[in-house]
Amino acid sequence: MSRLFDAYRAFHEQGFVPIFVDSGLDSKMLVEACVNAGMKGIEYTLRRPDAHEMIPWIRHNCPELFLLAGSTLDDDRILAQRKKLHPQLLSVAELDAIGVDGFVSMIGWSMASIRKYSPTRIIAPTAMTVTEAFQQTAAGAQLIKMMGDIALIKRCRGDAAFGYCPILVTGGQTPDKIPETIAAGAVMIASGFDLILKGMPADVTCTQVTDALRIYMDTTREARAACWPKMSAAIGGAQQEWLNALPHYHPF
Repeated sequence: MSRLFDAYRAFHEQGFVPIFVDSGLDSKMLVEACVNAGMKGIEYTLRRPDAHEMIPWIRHNCPELFLLAGSTLDDDRILAQRKKLHPQLLSVAELDAIGVDGFVSMIGWSMASIRKYSPTRIIAPTAMTVTEAFQQTAAGAQLIKMMGDIALIKRCRGDAAFGYCPILVTGGQTPDKIPETIAAGAVMIASGFDLILKGMPADVTCTQVTDALRIYMDTTREARAACWPKMSAAIGGAQQEWLNALPHYHPF
């Protein structure tokens, strides 16, 4: 199928996504650690001051790595004004031209933007209500980002919603919290390096970062296997069998 599907499946099967926030650590070292940990995809946010340099660098130097652009703003007027204070900001159109595989946002996207980009890119906007989640999914968003609100996750995955919602959860997701979040109904987890490496020295090594990432990956994999055994068993299997095993709506 398309690269869109390949990216979607890679991120979904990986389960845990590391987020490049403004951690102050060397970006290229963190990318290397992700690759060493066996990751196929990462999220690089526009919050990092080097985003306008590193996103093109990753796309050029790591073409096999699927790349989500995080903290995106889909309104060019707002972005243009904010860029005066945050020069690393890139528009959705610019990121699309670079060839990122998808967009994540701390806020909801407009229906028009979702419809425009979802045929070729993964779209993961934030939803704060059940209605927002439903409307953005209906417009084409493949994932709905939530901020760890267990009650909201359960409502979006509840019987009355027929379990349709494909939920990616971020915000405070440490290994001790991940099992509860997945048990509530999340299928994917994401955490920033500021949290993943909390308490580690400023001169943390690539090997130490790799080891920390593997803890998050293993915790997520084990929690998903306990909650979504059919989905976990289908990982790496035939395409249609894998799609049939997903517990939520998908556009494929």
